[in-house]
Amino acid sequence: MLAIDDIFLNLALYDTSLRRIHSSTPGAVDPLDDELRAAVLQRGRPRAPADSPAAAVLMSARTQDNAWAVPVLFPVADDIGAGKGFLLITLDLGYFLGLYRNIDIGRTGVIHILDADGIELAEARAEGLTHLNKRQRFEEFVAAVGRDGSYAGDLRGTGAYLANARKAERAPFIVAVSKELAEVRASHVRSSTRVWSSIAILVSALIAATWGLVRGFRRQHQLFAAFLKSNRENHSLIAQLEAGEARAVALASFDHLTGLHNRRLFNELAASHLEVARRSRKHYALVYMDLDRFKSVNDTLGHHVGDRLLQAVAERLKSGLRSADIVGRMGGDEFAVLLTELDLAESVDAIATKLLYQLSQPYPELEGHEVQTSPSMGIAFFPRDGHDVSTLCRNADSAMYSAKRRGRGCFSYYDAALRPQTDRTFRLQGELPQAIEKGELVLHFQPKVRLTDYRIVGFEALVRWDHPELGLIFPGDFIPMAEESGLIIPLGDWVMKACCLQQAAWRRQGVEVVPLAFNVSPRQLRDSGLPRRMAELLYDHGLGAGDIEIEITESSLVEPLDMAIQVLEELQHMGVVVGLDDFGSGFSNLSQVRHLPISSLKIDRSFVNDIRTSKEVGVIVTSIITLAHSLGIRVIAEGVELLDQLVQLRTAGCDEVQGYYLSRPVPADDAIRLMNQPTIVPQ
Repeated sequence: MLAIDDIFLNLALYDTSLRRIHSSTPGAVDPLDDELRAAVLQRGRPRAPADSPAAAVLMSARTQDNAWAVPVLFPVADDIGAGKGFLLITLDLGYFLGLYRNIDIGRTGVIHILDADGIELAEARAEGLTHLNKRQRFEEFVAAVGRDGSYAGDLRGTGAYLANARKAERAPFIVAVSKELAEVRASHVRSSTRVWSSIAILVSALIAATWGLVRGFRRQHQLFAAFLKSNRENHSLIAQLEAGEARAVALASFDHLTGLHNRRLFNELAASHLEVARRSRKHYALVYMDLDRFKSVNDTLGHHVGDRLLQAVAERLKSGLRSADIVGRMGGDEFAVLLTELDLAESVDAIATKLLYQLSQPYPELEGHEVQTSPSMGIAFFPRDGHDVSTLCRNADSAMYSAKRRGRGCFSYYDAALRPQTDRTFRLQGELPQAIEKGELVLHFQPKVRLTDYRIVGFEALVRWDHPELGLIFPGDFIPMAEESGLIIPLGDWVMKACCLQQAAWRRQGVEVVPLAFNVSPRQLRDSGLPRRMAELLYDHGLGAGDIEIEITESSLVEPLDMAIQVLEELQHMGVVVGLDDFGSGFSNLSQVRHLPISSLKIDRSFVNDIRTSKEVGVIVTSIITLAHSLGIRVIAEGVELLDQLVQLRTAGCDEVQGYYLSRPVPADDAIRLMNQPTIVPQ
């Protein structure tokens, strides 16, 4: 069975006297000569079991013809340990070392085959197998490592090696594997370097991630703190805005001088009562009045006396009317009274006579003066003389002027003889479409003056109707009818096109133009095609978006806002500046305005008219300007007609003003002259 293994070249069995009694190659020369027999026999007969460490004898001291054939003599004993003879096995050392050829031993690795005494039989290196005839001795190495173990140190004077040895089982061989320490350490160094590099990268990444998290948390904390601060500031600002809004609403609803309802609130209350009147059998009448020769009181005694007179008239009106009646100051010295739920129409005559008597009595102790005045009153019945408040007011106003023509200090009822003005309105309403087509509309331009240096920084375009028979008609006479009839869309398009034409014409004349503003109605803001038409006009006339500004009225803000906001945002995205006109005359407030794409705000002329006579109005105007500035909105005041108004507006921080005190609306040629002036200096 052993003979078929390629590692064994020859097997021979000897008796106790070392006579060969069997061989796997009978014809071969007996490797045991007399000298070897004597040496073996001298060591004693084999008595120990075959697996004893001293059982095998390596016959390597003898030089053989085949240096790779190594004979090994094993004692053979029976089960009780009695010697029976010897087994001689000749090993093929080359085949034996060939078993290690697939092992990667590195560049300096060596496999040594040693006998039991540490004499080298053969070695295997990376370049191949080598038989060593010099028989180098490794006694110190074998002594250092013992039977099995490791050794680190100088190996045969070739340098520092790391070696590991193991003795073959039941054979007198020692197999030692060694490699230079430098190479061993190099692989460890490379592995260690990779490991430490990986650890360093991971640690760096962990530190960076930790630092990023810390910075992120810190940033989040800062942002949260800033958010809380901003939220507190916003709440404070909103509270201020709401307080300002409440004051503005109160001011917009009540006349600051007399405490009566102002025109806006009177119209609203009267309209609500007229809705009830449609389902009632009671009688309703509207009385419109003003004070005779009131202007002479202001001119001779001063405005402060005129203000005290208006307050006294208001007190007499409130005391002389029922709580169900509505009384309001419509502006200046004009008052309106809606008499409600009268059982008899004739009762109006008695009430009017009573009011006429009370208001005609002298007014003593008005700033040290006694004033005598009387009212002129016009009366219109609902529904006979009008189905809405505006018609009733218009007809009652006509009746009031009829009373003035009769000599003042009396009242007059509206009748059909007062219809010329109504006929004129119907005529204008019918001729307005042709006026737009025939080019009868013209633009006048009122400058906007910056208060810091009194330079013209813009113009507002105001449309006029140059009627061939009636002359110049102002917008208050035809804009409302255009809104009602739906003509406001073509009218607005005409104004927009005319402004672009005028800007282009001024630029061709070499004028350094300033932004030109025009009003856009609520109906136009519901037209999604408005931004596209404006963009086409600007492109066709070679204008930039900054050459044109639009102004919207407060009524635009009580309409459904979705489409209006979309149109305004598209215009602002184009670069067109959007401004809010007549702020304070309607329902808008700064809390609502801050959500709209508004760049400028124009304070209504009613505030400007009263700013010099009312401390409360001055406070409201200053609050509006301050809060608008905090929202990044530019503030313009319109209707400036007096130096006192200009001074107070500049003190309040207003940015720009416009009004008759600086310049009336002028035609295009006169506007060029104004633009060529460096400033408009108030006198």
